[in-house]
Formats: sequence, structure tokens, C-alpha cells
Amino acid sequence: MLTGKNCKKLKIGVLMGGPSAEHEVSLATGKNVIENLNKTKYNPVIIKLSKNNQWFVGGRLMDMSKALKSCDLIFNALHGTFGEDGRVQALMEYYGARYTGSGITASALAMDKLRSREIFKLAGFCVPKTLKIKKGENYQARLNLFINKITKFPVVVKPCSNGSSVGVQIVRNSHALSKAIDEAFKLEKKVLVEEFIKGREVTCGVLDNFEGQEVGALPVTEIVPAGKNKFYNYDAKYKDDRTKFKTPALLGEDVYKKAQNVAVRTHQLLGCKGYSRTDMIIKEGNGTIYVLETNTLPGMTSHSLVPQAAKVAGLTFGQLLDKIIESSLA
Repeated sequence: MLTGKNCKKLKIGVLMGGPSAEHEVSLATGKNVIENLNKTKYNPVIIKLSKNNQWFVGGRLMDMSKALKSCDLIFNALHGTFGEDGRVQALMEYYGARYTGSGITASALAMDKLRSREIFKLAGFCVPKTLKIKKGENYQARLNLFINKITKFPVVVKPCSNGSSVGVQIVRNSHALSKAIDEAFKLEKKVLVEEFIKGREVTCGVLDNFEGQEVGALPVTEIVPAGKNKFYNYDAKYKDDRTKFKTPALLGEDVYKKAQNVAVRTHQLLGCKGYSRTDMIIKEGNGTIYVLETNTLPGMTSHSLVPQAAKVAGLTFGQLLDKIIESSLA
């Protein structure tokens, strides 16, 4: 693609920031991508979207359409709502900009945790029992039924479409449940209350055209949060260096391969492109794998799991970026 002395460097616009609660994580991903792009192949340009939707290219304020057309390829590092839910993908397609990662439909499906779980369940995967409630509606009777008849405390409360575990809480009584729901509604109008699955947290990334396969799985990682972090929440992901990651995860061979197959299959079911990462729980006692969600835009920060797994698989961060870019141009 870029071999030979006379080949022009590809101009890569790294899109970061955005209006979501994951603005700072996106900036960290974007910075890491900029630093690790192979400068002999690419000419990286910072495209920063402010929280109030102003577009800056190389530090200069620019009209959105011009910003999206300013580069040969947009490396999408825009985590969270707008960047990860199909909306910015729709804009890039409208303006004819090529970009990394999944398209409109796959992004929208994966971002809506309940819709994606319905697809996973139809495909035969285990998913937590889940109730969706909306801000402003009279949901108390349904919530009581869910807690008392369908599942029981503890339960997990989370915004329906946020990433990075923003707003996610495990609650163990009715008072804590009401408080957690109110806090989640501050982030989004749709909230999920779901069955708590006690077990081991694992995650597995996949890459298109990896190791001779159309979709190949990276090594599985087990996540062991430390200190006050009882699960892999936002602080455990980005602030607490005590969180332990075991890559490859110390699982039985059958469970390990099954987790990899789940990650590949969920990627394919949603129609993801380039790369993704699927989060799972291996239930304590019987070893059943429960699918939590698929991330179409996994983080690329110093704490992020796809780069760590890629390193174990023999890929430097720069080589991982090469593969993502190449799959986007194919």
C-alpha cells in the first residue's frame, strides 16, 4: 500500500474528543494513536471535536464537512455517544470520508446494549436478564416485578448506551437502586437494570484479516479489579494502576477457545468491521459464558486491553494500527 520511495504518505486524521461523557478517554486514545502511527507511512493530523461541537483540524477551527474531507482516512477515536453510535459514521459516509472501524448499523446496534443482547440471545448466547426503563415513564411496577420475581439483589444499573463503564453501579438494596437509577438518568434517558452474574470478568478483542482468518481472535484477558473497585468500572479502567490483567487468561482450554469464538461470532453477528472487543462473565460454579456487550471502538489508551492483547499476540501498537487502517482501506 505504501511501499517504495515515491509513495505518498497517507494523511490520517485522528478524530478525538466529542460531546460524550468519554471526552477525556477519547483524547487519551487519540494522543496514543498519534504517537504510535508509523511516521514513515502516515502523516497524522489531529482532528479535535470540542464538547460544544466545534471542529478543529491541526488546531484550526474548521467547518465540519471540510474537516471530514481534509484527510485520506479518518481514524475514529471518538468514544461514546455520537462517535460510537453510528451518528458520526453516517456523517462521514454522507461526506464521502473513509474511516476506521464499524459502519452505521453495527455501531448503533452495539452501542444499544439491550438491542445487541437480543441479537446475541437469538443466536444462542447467554446474556443477563435485563430490564430497560425510561426517564419520565411510570416504571416502578415493572421494576418491582423484575427485582422480586425475575431476578434478585444484587443487580447492575447502567446507562443503555454509554461506554467505559460510565455510570455503572452494582446495588444491593432498594435505596441504593433508586439512587443508582437517578444517577444513571443524569447521563442518559434510557437505563438498564440487569441480573448480576457473579464470576470472572474476561474480554477478547478480534481483528479482521488476522492470522489467516477473515476474523481472528486476540488472546483472552481476565480482569481482576483491585481495592474498592468491585468490578471493571471507569476508575479501574483509567485511574487505578492496581487493576490486574492476565493475558492470556488462565482458563481451561475449552473455555478459553469458547470465549474467543464468542468474540468472533458477536463481531460477525453485529456486522462489525476492522476490530472490536467483547466483554464477558464466566459464571462462578458452572463456567457458563455470559455476553455483556461488544465494543466497536475499544480504547487505545495506555490502560486499554486490545493493545495489551495484541502485544501478547506479537503485534506492536504501531502494527496493530497498521492492521486497523489496512482493513479500513480494503
